[in-house]
Amino acid sequence: MRLTTIVLALQSIGLISARAINHSGLRVETFINHGSSFDMVSSLIIGSQAAVLIDLPMAIEGAEALADWVRNTTDKPLVAAFTTHFHPDHYLSGGALLSRFPEAKYYANSKAAAEIKKEAAHKVKLMKGVLGEKSIVNKVHLPTPYDFSFFTLPGDEATPIHFLNPLTGDTVDETLFWIPSIKTLIAGDSVYGHDMHLWLADSLTKALTESWLSTLDLVDYLKPNVVIPGHSLSNKKFGCSIDVDHTRTYLKYWQKEIEAKGLDHFTPQAIFNKFNKQFPGLLNLNSSTSAFLLNSTAEQFGRGGTRQVHYINLAAYTDVEALDGWTI
Repeated sequence: MRLTTIVLALQSIGLISARAINHSGLRVETFINHGSSFDMVSSLIIGSQAAVLIDLPMAIEGAEALADWVRNTTDKPLVAAFTTHFHPDHYLSGGALLSRFPEAKYYANSKAAAEIKKEAAHKVKLMKGVLGEKSIVNKVHLPTPYDFSFFTLPGDEATPIHFLNPLTGDTVDETLFWIPSIKTLIAGDSVYGHDMHLWLADSLTKALTESWLSTLDLVDYLKPNVVIPGHSLSNKKFGCSIDVDHTRTYLKYWQKEIEAKGLDHFTPQAIFNKFNKQFPGLLNLNSSTSAFLLNSTAEQFGRGGTRQVHYINLAAYTDVEALDGWTI
């Protein structure tokens, strides 16, 4: 049996999760953190001598499951982990994973690192109340600021991984990881899986929405073969455009039908119903994530709804040119 046949057979039964088959020495495998991490996608970049992990889960049990998966997926040492942005489902219990890989360094871009430091203690207290004392770490392992524009893995210096940041996705100051040698983009929460609703509760200004759409345009300009979203119910169908197109369509509907009408124009239930009608089938019975995301959007912008507590002043982001400073 040829190697390609073996690989295809393993993929068909779910034993290989990565969509990026490559010729450069680098490959990317993905893991869906179901449950308390809202189906967040962690990506493992594996080189010829070392590996790097992108995004760490919310709860301790999720961190332990991810650590087990990393051990079973590669025999290469994990030399670093990165968090794409400051949302807690991408970092909160990362320390539980990093304790399993004591040699691994932990990074985020400097803006995201500062935002994590500002809100981490609040998020620990909040999520302990939601998930229970034993499910969340007592103290967050904070990332070290990392502001190089790329990094290389040992043995793969000819194929650097590039940072695209600070970009706007479902919040500010996000990092996307572009691997041109295999035309793979780890998009973080700038892109959502086509099987999910989006988190819009941080999109407090029209500029933030417009800037998010600009990020999606940048993704298109790169012409990736594979785009790995920040949240997805499955990692079996990552392609070049299906999730990007879904995210763009969703945002444009939001712009026209909700954002343009202004805060409190609709009730939370009306917002929920409009999105559920426009994007049917996303309230998957096997996962509560989409319902949570849509309900959060509806409550944030609906009349009389329960607003999110934001420790970052997102309402101050009103200048789309400043947000899109990467365009010259």
